[in-house]
Amino acid sequence: MSRYTRNFSILQGCYWIAACFLYAFAERFLLARGFTVQEVGIVLAVSNGAALLLQPLLAALADRPNGLSLRAELSTGAGLAAALSLLLCFPGQTAALVAVLFGSLAALTVAIQPLANAVGLAYLDRGERINYSLARGIASALFGGYCYAAGFLAEWNSDALLWCFAASSLGLMVSALAFAPKKEPSAQPKEDGGAWTLFLKHRFLWLLLPATVLIFTVHNFINAYMLSIVSAIGGGTHEMSVAIALAAILEIPTMAGFSLLQKRFRLKTLLFFSAAAFLFKHLLLLLPLYGGAGVWAVYASQSVQLLGYAIFIPASSFFLNERMDAGDKVKGQMLLTESQTLGCILGQLLGGFSIASIAVGPTLLIGGALTAVGTALMGLALWEKKKPDCQEG
Repeated sequence: MSRYTRNFSILQGCYWIAACFLYAFAERFLLARGFTVQEVGIVLAVSNGAALLLQPLLAALADRPNGLSLRAELSTGAGLAAALSLLLCFPGQTAALVAVLFGSLAALTVAIQPLANAVGLAYLDRGERINYSLARGIASALFGGYCYAAGFLAEWNSDALLWCFAASSLGLMVSALAFAPKKEPSAQPKEDGGAWTLFLKHRFLWLLLPATVLIFTVHNFINAYMLSIVSAIGGGTHEMSVAIALAAILEIPTMAGFSLLQKRFRLKTLLFFSAAAFLFKHLLLLLPLYGGAGVWAVYASQSVQLLGYAIFIPASSFFLNERMDAGDKVKGQMLLTESQTLGCILGQLLGGFSIASIAVGPTLLIGGALTAVGTALMGLALWEKKKPDCQEG
């Protein structure tokens, strides 16, 4: 393992250990603070909406020749996130203050995710020896292990998770600062025009990004409300943590071996296959509620993560990195992450209200339909006829 792969693995690991608290235990934490399921959905949706507005600003700074470096932005954001999590530890806070602090914490954590990815891609573009997918696989292993252990910790005291979040965020800040190459990758020349110009140059974005929104709406609904899903079939926090940890751990072999998949299959083929796997995963999740299956069906559904999410994340990043022009690479990654973030907003907001209104089962049926539409749009986006001047990805 090269020095850059090792350093990038540490950076990714610290980020995803911190993110576990938000993606896996946000519902558990906020419910323990007296919030309802609908209120949890509102807090998470608003925080992701704030992240959606913050991400383009961070991208603009990174793309400017004289702007902040990716490492500087990432370390600053991680330090602020650690401070916010420690503020949440103080007792006697009102529900409104908890919502503001937690929402700000979630927004900041989501907003810096593309920066954590772009750091590795920037060095990869410079020819440094970085196994990007292996680093993401190691991060998934840490995410899964932390999810499993944090399940026991949350049953004892959910506030203790805040200290774990703060420690991992500080680790991210330090690792970002320590991830210093021989020469800092310089910002790429800025292209003329903004997002509209980018859409005109790359027509496939008109379909690929909405497809990503739909797929991740359902994906993030499942992650955010896994506790409600397993509770509907008689499970609890332990079953939730096992399900989430299983999905994360099984990502490892796929992400670690993604370079081999990339040599054998085209990126567009891998992307469409991953979208179809998201759909298959969702259909399996319907078995406990409509087929009489037990919690094992939830675990089986989560196991399909190694074919869906584990392929989609590296494949989509590499696909856009190849297709975007030099000055648009960070913007391309930001657009992809913003699509996923919008999916978070819709999944968390609509999911909370839908569970309260029509229960878990009907909500999952609607989610299956949305995933099917997203998969179809992904296929149309990837095999759309390109303009002659567009580079094949």
